[in-house]
This record gives sequence, structure tokens and C-alpha cells, in this order.
Amino acid sequence: MVLALPQIQSGLSIEDAAVSDVAAVIRFGSLLAVPAVLVADRVGRRPALIFVVVANVVLTAATGAAPSMEAFATLQFLARIFHTATGIVAAVYITEEFPTDHRGWGFGALAILAGVGAGLALFMFGMIEQLPFGWRTLYFLALPALALLPLLLRRLPETQRFLSAQTQSHRSYLSSHLRPILSVATAYPGRFAALAVVILVVAISNVAAGLYGPTYLQSEHDYSPARLSTILLLTGIVGAASALYLGSLSDRFGRRRLAVLLLVASPCAMVGFYEASGTLLPVLLVTFALVGTGADVSLAAMGKELFPTSYRSTVSGFVAMVAATGGVIGLWTHGRLFDLIGDQWTAVSALAALGLLAPFILAFTLPETNRRALEEISPER
Repeated sequence: MVLALPQIQSGLSIEDAAVSDVAAVIRFGSLLAVPAVLVADRVGRRPALIFVVVANVVLTAATGAAPSMEAFATLQFLARIFHTATGIVAAVYITEEFPTDHRGWGFGALAILAGVGAGLALFMFGMIEQLPFGWRTLYFLALPALALLPLLLRRLPETQRFLSAQTQSHRSYLSSHLRPILSVATAYPGRFAALAVVILVVAISNVAAGLYGPTYLQSEHDYSPARLSTILLLTGIVGAASALYLGSLSDRFGRRRLAVLLLVASPCAMVGFYEASGTLLPVLLVTFALVGTGADVSLAAMGKELFPTSYRSTVSGFVAMVAATGGVIGLWTHGRLFDLIGDQWTAVSALAALGLLAPFILAFTLPETNRRALEEISPER
């Protein structure tokens, strides 16, 4: 949606004033990722991941056939549920299966793989005017991913930490379902609250900047789809190439330290981008992508490492709910600021500046997690 927003607006007759509201409805889908993630803590990472991947692909492809704004929003809302759940369960796999000194590298590798998919979408977006179904083809491109399903069924193992936790558990059927949810509130409540506040602030401040970036370049600076695709592809390459390095950097120098630094730089880059022009635009866009990728990698690693195996996926689901709530609040606030100020780009910058609160909250509330075994960071309680 972010890439082809002007084309989707035109194809489905979505007015400018309705864009933030439609995006907010779609973001709400992440709130419902929690039930899917709870399943991963109960029946296993493997079956949960396979299910959410298939559901995500099918619903994303179906979006390409949406006949109206309402159908588009509904299908993307449903796809968002499983897209969010896919990212969470995949990250849990990395947390539980990668060696202690290389978890950050693993999260960087995951970011690179996501970047490959984004790069393909960017490449196709550059030819959007020649594609047989226009913007709809970008959604149909999800279908080839189903070819990987036989490979997942044959080769994807369950994580050893989950199998070990299941072997040691002898609770009743009801308590085994409720325990992950209750543990979020009782085992490490301070950690969860601090992490939730950081994620909420980041989501509120970042969501509008991320949504409107391509539209800003097309409408305010006359970027053609081909030119925009080239710039964003180069930006994505820089972001993906930096992901492994930044992940490894967090392994060596600390997740918290790196996250604080990047969370300070990120709002500055966002505000600069929406207030700049000319040759500064691509430079600031690359900076925005670089620091955003690094912050995401560090926060993703910390969010998984701070909690025990028995409810790691559940916590990740609740964190996704917080992020989705922040995104909805951010989009709603942007719409109201737009009405008040009369300039949607100034409204984006005002929201982005709010993100400067996040690094200070993080620095004083959460412990360092790099180079420590998961059982040392977050023993079962």
C-alpha cells in the first residue's frame, strides 16, 4: 500500500482525507495477531509459522482482486493479522535457535530477507504503468511464495527450547493455555511495561512518516514511479546491507546502547526528510532507512531476549498489539493535525519529533541483553 498509494487511491476512488483512516483500519489487524501467536506457545513454533505464512500469502494475493475501498481495507486488515504473526514467530525461531553471540546477526539476516521481498516489489513498482493489472499485480506477486510450502513441511524443525519446555511442563490443560497470558503480567511486569511504552512511542511517531514517504516524493517533488522505484531500491539495498552489520554491532557493543543511539537519530532523519528538498532528499531517505533498520533489529532482539521461552511468543504478540495501537493512534492523530494545521507534511514532522522520547525511556528502564544466555537474562518464574 505504501508504494502504490497514489495509484490505489485513484483505482479505488479513495479521497486524501480518508487515507489515514483506511490505513488505521488495516493497522488494527495486528491487534488480532495475538491469538495466532498464543498458539505458537501452546502447540509449537513450527505449525504456527506454517499456518500464518499460508494465510498471509492467500489474503495478500486476494487483495489484488478487491473491487472497492471497503473490500481492500477488509482483506488487508485480515492479511495484516497473519503478516504480523509471521514476523513474530520467525523472530522467535531466531531467538531460540541461534547461538548467544550471534542472535543480533540472525535478526539482521531476517531483515535482509525481508528486504529482498521489498526489493522485488520496488522493481515491479518501477514498471507499474506497464503491468497488466497495474497496482493489483503487486499483490498477486504473493502467490509464488506458496511454492515454498512443501519445503517448510519437509525441512522446518521445531525449536529445541520449545520441545524442552513442553517436556518439563505437567500443568493442566486449562492452566497450560492461561499461563502464558498470566505470565506477561506477573513474571516480568516492569520489563513488559517499559518495552510497551517504548514501542508505543516509536509506533505513534513513525507510522505517518513511513506511510506517506513515497506519496510525498511523487506529489511534492514530481518523482515518477520509475525514479521513485530506483531511489527506494537503492535505499533498500543500503538498509539490507547494513542489517547484518548493525545486528553484529549490537552483538558486540550492546543492543540497548545501539538502540538508544539510533532512536535519537531516527526522528531527526524523518523530520529532515519531510522538510528538505533537492539532493538532500535521497540522502536523508537513506539515513532514515539505515537508522530505522538498525533500531528495528536491536528492539526486535531485545523484545525476544527479555522474556522466557514459555511465553516468549505471547509477549511478542502483545508487543505487536501495542505497536498496532500506536500505529492507529499515530494515523488518527496525523489526520487531526492535518485538519488543524492544513499541511499533512508538517503534521508528519510534528509526530516524528515525538519519537525523541523513546531513547530516554529505553536507556533508563531496560537491561542490556547481548552476550548473555537466554536463561540468564530471563529465567522462568
